[in-house]
Amino acid sequence: MPGGDDAKEDGDLGQATAAAATESAAPRLPVAGPVLSPSSRRGGTLRVAATADCDSWDPQRGNSDSCWAQQRWFSRQLLTYKPGTTDLIGDLATAVPTSTDAATWRYTLRAGLRFEDGSPIRSRDIKYGIERLFDSELVTDGLKGLTRYLDDPNNRYPGPYKDPSPDKLGLKSIETPDDQTIVFHLTRPFGDWNYLMATPASTPVPQAKDGGAQYADHPVSSGPYKFAFYQRGQSLTLIRNSSWDQATDPVNTALPDRIQETMRLPLETIDEQILSGHADVFAGQTGASQTTLQTSLTDSAMRDNQRLTVTLGVVRLLSVTTTVAPLDNVHCRKALAWAIDRQAQVTARGGPERAVAAPTLVPPPLRYHSTFDLYPSADGRGDVAQAKRELAACGRPDGFPVKIVIFDDSRSHSQADALRKSLAGIGVDVEISALGSDDYDALVFSPSRMRAQGVGMALLGYNAGWPTPAGIFTNLTDGRRITATDNRNIAELGDPAVNTAMDGAFLADMSDSALAADPSGTAATRWATVERMVLDTAAYIPVTYDKVTNLYSSNLTNVYYQPAYDSVDFAALGVR
Repeated sequence: MPGGDDAKEDGDLGQATAAAATESAAPRLPVAGPVLSPSSRRGGTLRVAATADCDSWDPQRGNSDSCWAQQRWFSRQLLTYKPGTTDLIGDLATAVPTSTDAATWRYTLRAGLRFEDGSPIRSRDIKYGIERLFDSELVTDGLKGLTRYLDDPNNRYPGPYKDPSPDKLGLKSIETPDDQTIVFHLTRPFGDWNYLMATPASTPVPQAKDGGAQYADHPVSSGPYKFAFYQRGQSLTLIRNSSWDQATDPVNTALPDRIQETMRLPLETIDEQILSGHADVFAGQTGASQTTLQTSLTDSAMRDNQRLTVTLGVVRLLSVTTTVAPLDNVHCRKALAWAIDRQAQVTARGGPERAVAAPTLVPPPLRYHSTFDLYPSADGRGDVAQAKRELAACGRPDGFPVKIVIFDDSRSHSQADALRKSLAGIGVDVEISALGSDDYDALVFSPSRMRAQGVGMALLGYNAGWPTPAGIFTNLTDGRRITATDNRNIAELGDPAVNTAMDGAFLADMSDSALAADPSGTAATRWATVERMVLDTAAYIPVTYDKVTNLYSSNLTNVYYQPAYDSVDFAALGVR
């Protein structure tokens, strides 16, 4: 799972009881929000262009939003999202369940579900797929994070390949009392469990067809399309799955007859092919090249339905190490928050076409996004006078030196340079340390190394693992989750009041997961309180949200942004 792959540690939310569910309607659901070129026309070939192959087409092993969105062509999960929203609905399951304790979750499968070979999809196939996440060689990151809620720390489950049970279904925390029912008995309460069941983790896998690491070459379809041809790193062809029954599927429309993806193309080539009508959509959905966007502004041949600009669910932020002096003083941290020029950070990220100034940690596409600003300034340029008052309050009126670690790429360097300029205005001298991917991870995820090297700040890019505030805060801010290794609470924020507030928000989120996100509801109010408390500590300082403009051919239909996947909804696309 891209960005946030773990979830909440603990919380006393009641006694274990079975969850209940109510039936949901199965007809096709309308799209919430604008749609470019809406159409119900079936037929034709959808042509997809990619700079690279997916990290894996194996649903349990993939770890990027765009790949998850594309996997919906051939895979279904227990739950999914209403088109254009972050509102959950049943997919393989009949409905979104509720739970009285956040520890026991029961799902009932729809009737008539079949794999591509015509064999029935059973609850044990979903259990087996989730069991695969436990294999340490097959899955090393991403969706593996949810295993913490199903594993017994005193008797670790090794995964199905080393499972001593004859049927290889020995994970005791998942019960399949019959072919239509699957029950999860979590080892700790977790109010957002339903959102994890909308990830590829809950994709059914027929045990007899599982080829381990080779399963990615032909995952067995449970969705509207199936693999016809795949050459790793080169191309993928999907054709209709005749065993898929649209009557069982409330979301997928399966408009094209065939989907053809070509890989290893330069981004500029992809832009050219889309604009010339030789390709329909870019697989990565990370935006057209800057050169293409600048040219397109004056290109009279470019139609409105060929582009879509959205603010993504990626927040760029500073983690401020609360255990490194003088940043162990909240006023010194707040001085940084007041002084930062967010507009300079937007420029450093590529300008207003690539970034938006961020006053909060929860980006606009996520549920319960708030628009308040605890550190306001004229045009977002920073408030030097207020920053200096905070410096005086922390006993450092003349400023102090601070070391920041960044990922060694051009945009991170630009951001760090802009930050150094902003903070120099209040006497804070920034030393920049740029590291490659492995060295960066080894440092920022190790509290002892951060303290030993005196690293006061880290520049992060964060994409929530699921579209709620919990996908951000459980990783970054839960003080009970600070660990000696692989620590995701990088600032080492250990505030008991924040922890308690998160527990309360989780309770509300559990009740609201089957509902539309109500901006005035209990969950929204409680998560806004959590966010205010976190921002008031200045342990994490948001600076920008990512923004992209993607191009689409004039041949493409049903183009809309799906916030739950932070991508265009690939499964809805059609061609003229």
